Amino acid sequence: MIPSNPNLGSSIAVVGGFLFLLLLPFDQLLTPFGLNEFKMQYIGDILKNSVIIIGGIFLIIQFGYTKISGLTQFKPKHTILVLIPLYFILAGPAEYIVLGYQFDNVNPINVLILFLAMMSVGFSEEIIFRGFVLPHLIKGAHSEQSLLAPIVLSAFMFGVLHFFNLFQTDSHFVTVLAQVIYATMFGVGFAIMLLRTGSIYPIGFLHGIINFASNWDDLPGTVITKEIANFRTYEAIVSVLIVLPFFFYMLKQLPKIDRKSLMERYNT
Repeated sequence: MIPSNPNLGSSIAVVGGFLFLLLLPFDQLLTPFGLNEFKMQYIGDILKNSVIIIGGIFLIIQFGYTKISGLTQFKPKHTILVLIPLYFILAGPAEYIVLGYQFDNVNPINVLILFLAMMSVGFSEEIIFRGFVLPHLIKGAHSEQSLLAPIVLSAFMFGVLHFFNLFQTDSHFVTVLAQVIYATMFGVGFAIMLLRTGSIYPIGFLHGIINFASNWDDLPGTVITKEIANFRTYEAIVSVLIVLPFFFYMLKQLPKIDRKSLMERYNT
């Protein structure tokens, strides 16, 4: 059982605010510009996530979490930890090759828009969950309590949020459940990576580039040459399994985090 944390309620409130902003129809602001559906959606996401990033940074500064959140350190320590998740980038293209996706008719401008949108998602989620929620829960944890408790709490909130993907018109329960599971594992891994490297920037970039590599099929002009309906369950299982090595490797890094030096990162 995870011990109670006095900062849990306010962490949930911040996540609720994050969710509220996610649900706002920012894309409707672009209606007067006559953009197509793809551009409206993803440029709207860029605007939305920019607001979330600004709000998250404001919270981090107000609560004195600039050091522990990694906002003040651009160059990460233990660089090897940042390189390990790069193997996830190969998963998306591998899937597209197996399923016979063709991208010959894709507009490069749309690729750029997708890239910026996925980067905005990566940084907004890292700023909120690893930049604010994680330090907030660590600060509220008892001194004798393992760091794993606040790490798991922040990761669990991040993972459960993905259940809202069930409301998308083309959602599948098995796929969404897999997203919840591997997002939670990612949350644990990225939290430990932040505490070990001391910088949130490479984690935000990794998060964004992994999302980008996995969403090429959203690009207008994409052609799929094989039936993918029967591939959903297989994809869900593989998605979880591929995260496991990263998850367990990062758990092995947890004992290397010195709690005393970690607490010194809070702004005084």
